[in-house]
Amino acid sequence: MKQTILLLVLLLTVFQSYSQGYKRKDLDQQTANYPFIWGAQYYRAPTPAKENWDSDMKRFSELGFTDIKFWLQWRWSHPAEEEYYFEDLDELMVIAAKYNLRVTINAIFDVTPVCLYEKYPDAKQLMNNGNIIEPYVVSHRQIGGHPGPCYNHPGALKERQTFFAKAINHLKKHKNLVLWDVWNEPELSYPQRDGELDKMACYCNHCKGAFIKWLENKYKNLETLNKVWGRNYQNWSQVELPKSTLALKDFIDWREFHANTMLEEAKWRLAMTKELDPDRISYLHVVPNTTQPFNAVTTCMDDFEVSKHCDVFAATMNNGPYFTPQVVSAAQGKICYNVESHINGGSITMHQAVVNQNDLLNDFLPQIGMGIKGFMFWQFRPEILGAEAPNWGVLNIDGSDRVITKAAETFGKTIKPHMDLLMKSFPKQAEIAIWKSQKNEIFHYCEYGNFNSLAASINAYSDFLYKHSYAFSYVNSEMLNDLSNYKVLIMPSAYYLTQQEADAIDAFVNNGGVLLSEAHLGGYNDNTGRHSYNMPGFGLHKKWGIEEVETSTTYRLKMPQKEEVNLALVPDVQKFLKDFGTTGGKYVPIAMTDGTILWGAFRFAKIHAENATNLGFFTKDYPSVISKKIGKGIVWYCGTNIGEGSTKDASGFNQFLHTVLAESGVKTELEANKKDVWVKGLYEKEQLNFIVVRNMDSADSSVKLSFKGKAKGLFSGMEIKSGENISLPKGFCDLFVVE
Repeated sequence: MKQTILLLVLLLTVFQSYSQGYKRKDLDQQTANYPFIWGAQYYRAPTPAKENWDSDMKRFSELGFTDIKFWLQWRWSHPAEEEYYFEDLDELMVIAAKYNLRVTINAIFDVTPVCLYEKYPDAKQLMNNGNIIEPYVVSHRQIGGHPGPCYNHPGALKERQTFFAKAINHLKKHKNLVLWDVWNEPELSYPQRDGELDKMACYCNHCKGAFIKWLENKYKNLETLNKVWGRNYQNWSQVELPKSTLALKDFIDWREFHANTMLEEAKWRLAMTKELDPDRISYLHVVPNTTQPFNAVTTCMDDFEVSKHCDVFAATMNNGPYFTPQVVSAAQGKICYNVESHINGGSITMHQAVVNQNDLLNDFLPQIGMGIKGFMFWQFRPEILGAEAPNWGVLNIDGSDRVITKAAETFGKTIKPHMDLLMKSFPKQAEIAIWKSQKNEIFHYCEYGNFNSLAASINAYSDFLYKHSYAFSYVNSEMLNDLSNYKVLIMPSAYYLTQQEADAIDAFVNNGGVLLSEAHLGGYNDNTGRHSYNMPGFGLHKKWGIEEVETSTTYRLKMPQKEEVNLALVPDVQKFLKDFGTTGGKYVPIAMTDGTILWGAFRFAKIHAENATNLGFFTKDYPSVISKKIGKGIVWYCGTNIGEGSTKDASGFNQFLHTVLAESGVKTELEANKKDVWVKGLYEKEQLNFIVVRNMDSADSSVKLSFKGKAKGLFSGMEIKSGENISLPKGFCDLFVVE
């Protein structure tokens, strides 16, 4: 009884700490308090086998790894009511200490103990189609109990908190415990990851009650909810759970409610570790929201919002123009780690690739260039249980070395002398922002039933900027309120906006910013739950003197002899429409005044704008691409989705973006002058310390850079100087130390 009272007091303290905004110890001075991590995940019970633990960790240390991760699994460590099993983790911690390894404990709650459902049979998640999600096994949760209980079930919540408090208090005695990773790849419900509406969760009564409370807090009164949703509910108990996407606003609220549920879960976990073990670093690691597969509808974790509550931010990721920029952008200045590299991924059907030194450099060094401060492989010894066997290992399944073993050893030992300086060195502030919005993301799911169109739009801009060495960041809705560090704001497929976002965009432009917007900007109004009468919406058509006329879709555009809308086509467009015959399709060619063809996709509008520069036409009467000076800034407005359109042919898209950026005064990193040669500088304040150079071309290439002094490659030994032509073999990637 006494223990129960003490636990309730503890949980109340934790609730108060996160609800008020936990005031962490001053763990700022980031470079002084956080390590450069280098290691691998090791233990996901019941593997590896106990007889391998000591020899594996000895080899782990010999290879130069410093950081090892062990899983704390709810089902494994809590096999029965009032029974807890931490002896395996204790033994692993002792062995890790023997070899001077820093330990991360990763809390795994989506493996629910059998006793939880015996106690609370109504805690299981409920799908949209009415099916109960029974606990089951998946390849990455071999001990069963997946995907876990409803997050809004009060009894299940209390059981999670009780278990976690006991685990923290037990394990914190180990001095080599350095980091708490409180959530591994958060997602609401694994079965709904494929995006099928019928499989969406959770529709149980606990979620319904919590959703109504969330709506009351958001809308304050039923009259406002009715007005925005277009309903006539007489009391709050009549509110129905959105089972379809077709009314838009109710479904958007529904998924944002689930995102808030996930955020609250993350907050109490992080708060509890800081309350019970305040001297350790606390974080969680996401699969970055790039819409595919993790997104605002199915997985429901807001990277930008949850990062605010972490000491550091981390992710599962490999290199590329989407994952790492998403993580670093969402972290908003915090130290970032890759704590689950999937470079050794495989399955029982398709075994892992042979990863050599150059593969490792091409994956890890660009991430360092973008600000990642360390890596952990998934995993050290290959899996032997289930469909992930015999893969994912830095070693062979028998514990012997493989090609990646030597590559990892060389990488770590080469980087090690520079780790302290790398922790102090960061990329320069980007001047280009790409907007991402949780609401707009959910809207696109409502519109299409998937994220293909939105992802294509966002990814096209990311690809271009990455391949041409332009620094960019993603910004969310809240970050639009302060764009003072950016010269250019790109709004891909920005159909769904709030009044606050529209006001912030208008202020940005009038204060001297450059806006590049695709079609139907602010066409749907989140505040009213209604479509705008004009586009761009929110009165921007009047403020800017830019208005879409005759909006349609590319699929309805036809040649004159079989036309639905009488279109007088310019000659260059007629030539490109031969591919389509007499009917429209996904893509539309826009004849640009510079002689190029800019392809658009799906959406289409003519644009009426006084005193604007007409840049591109599909028909003779109105342009479909314009630029116009607004206040101190410029709006480049496209009457179609040119990002998605670039998947047809990117040449006109590339030329258009080069023009926009050149006229905006944005330069490439170190004035790099070659496409597909990726360049990134790392600075300590204004001092350039490192340069990452990667040749992404399919052949040998070269580049010229502008910087002071000279630099030498850590892995190649190549010496480079400013202004000189640097010859780069195919597949080249290196981290240069500036002298």
